[in-house]
Amino acid sequence: MKKIIIALLIGTPFLVMSQEESIYIPSDPNATFTVLDKGTRGGLKTIVTKREGNLGVTYSNRAFDCENRQVMYLGSGESLDEMRASKQDDKLSPIFENSIADYIGREACK
Repeated sequence: MKKIIIALLIGTPFLVMSQEESIYIPSDPNATFTVLDKGTRGGLKTIVTKREGNLGVTYSNRAFDCENRQVMYLGSGESLDEMRASKQDDKLSPIFENSIADYIGREACK
């Protein structure tokens, strides 16, 4: 029984960090951003964030090419389930200086 439970846990993707971390985004000062998960996908760094602002809560999963300063959305939505079900971008796009993607990318690429 233990082996079955361990196998299920290993095969299940988690959005869990040992400790959630807030990051300040100067270009979006009225919102609070929380890092929910960081990882890798191929050669890209990935990060899942939660944004809480005047219009509600949004979850985003982004992938970053840190070396070339590019980003793509892997999903976004008003819930984690909606984020997972959304369509990802077709390709990477440049990151603009001082944009939300710039600050989140800095965290993802640490």
